[in-house]
Amino acid sequence: MMNDATAVDSLLEGQPDLLTTDDICTLMRVSQGTVLRWMKEQGLPTISVGPRLRRVRREHFREWLLRADEIDD
Repeated sequence: MMNDATAVDSLLEGQPDLLTTDDICTLMRVSQGTVLRWMKEQGLPTISVGPRLRRVRREHFREWLLRADEIDD
């Protein structure tokens, strides 16, 4: 993942406050399954915006990316 704050800030520049799984897939160039696994198994924080709808606050995604190298795969 990333732990360089400048690189993370550059990646997230111009992104919406609430990211969809599709937004994260595009940003990180990974599959939807990978993003869902990050949410379920690796502590990527989400908020519920409706039945079966999850979003990730941009600032929480930033924090998660900055500490993601410490997460066991």
